[in-house]
Amino acid sequence: MERNNLKIINISDLKQAHDLFKSHFEIPSEVMETANKIINDVIKNGEEAALKYTNKFDDASFKSIEDAIVEPQEIDKGYKYIKENKPELVKAINKSYSNILKFHEEQLKHESGTWYFEPDAGKKLGQITSPIERICVYVPGGLYVYPSSVLMTVVPAKVAGVKEIAVCTPSRDGGKIDNLLLYIFKYLGIKEIYKLSGAQAIALMAYGGRIVKKVSKIFGPGNIYVTAAKKIVFGKVGIDSLAGPSEVAIIADSTASPEFIASDLLSQAEHDPNAKSILITDNNELAAKTIRNIFLQIDSIRAEHNERFNSELVMKCVKDNCKIIVCPDIKIACGVSDIIAPEHLEIMTSEPFSTLQYVKNGGSIFLGSYTPVAVGDYIGGTNHVIPTNGTAVFSSPLGVYDFFKKSAVTYYDYNALENEHTLIEDFAYAENLLAHRNSVKIRIPEK
Repeated sequence: MERNNLKIINISDLKQAHDLFKSHFEIPSEVMETANKIINDVIKNGEEAALKYTNKFDDASFKSIEDAIVEPQEIDKGYKYIKENKPELVKAINKSYSNILKFHEEQLKHESGTWYFEPDAGKKLGQITSPIERICVYVPGGLYVYPSSVLMTVVPAKVAGVKEIAVCTPSRDGGKIDNLLLYIFKYLGIKEIYKLSGAQAIALMAYGGRIVKKVSKIFGPGNIYVTAAKKIVFGKVGIDSLAGPSEVAIIADSTASPEFIASDLLSQAEHDPNAKSILITDNNELAAKTIRNIFLQIDSIRAEHNERFNSELVMKCVKDNCKIIVCPDIKIACGVSDIIAPEHLEIMTSEPFSTLQYVKNGGSIFLGSYTPVAVGDYIGGTNHVIPTNGTAVFSSPLGVYDFFKKSAVTYYDYNALENEHTLIEDFAYAENLLAHRNSVKIRIPEK
């Protein structure tokens, strides 16, 4: 990529922003067709079909579903390896778990539980809140391994009181699970683990099979086929969200560090070639310095980590999806950000809490120059499963509330129904639901 290809975009009004960001990520029709085919096969043939596709796509050779179940001794072996050989990771996991647990326990305190009230004599209305009984957590395992995603999904589920948690994750190297994932599974007490991946895993969890019990809701990000499958099975089971490519928008003024901004834009770019990294500022000099720093840091990280750093992927993402936007002022910058409704929003201004009051849409918001998205990804405690693709305008980060279901409760005694029966009957008659009308009328004899 030619380094001068990354240009500053000047936006003076919000209509320009609407035009710039009007396109959204969509699942290609051929992906939906493939996912549909796999799901229909799994519906018909259960575990046999799920194993067929898993063996094909994951280079595994499972002959039965029992072969794809992670045994306790395998978990123990992986746990022991990490415990003995990765003390720095053990320390990080302990801190991450503690912070995530504290945040979601506090979140639980502010969730409405079971409650009743009596609006009139003889009437009682209320709500019963109860945890979902059985869920699936899908843990991706393609290019990277994501133990943090296990923590982010399982911890709030346990805080909410979910009793049964099944995990599906791809195997690698002929049927092996990464030791770090095995450590996390034992650390969290997860015992039902399947070496199943992709749309076939989603289908089997949604519909069940000979041995595998269906779940009530599926959580966790995955590749585009996992997302397509979740979209297809939604309605048969619940899902957390339809995750698109990762994205960050950074609102910054002249006080912000271009080095910090560039580092945070790149941290999103390394997720996926379709990830979006966007700076929105009111300062031309900051914008220009950020562009220079993006390429300086790509060179620096590549020199430090060699082939371990996927610089080709990052450069493609920067070329296709990185935008450097300059606005007349920070209020307009906040308006542009609201149009994007980013998954991650960083605010690096002289008074970030004051700037926050002008923002309406953001999945997870990071305030100040010393709170990069990576804090929330791993250690901060807030959840990193966040709405993408502009859906922060109507949805929220994963939380304990996602693991609850609510039932409305209504009680009328005879007198309460007698007081309102004619109103109900009139409504039912107006809608021509005459059996509805009769179900009330039959209970209140005419005088």
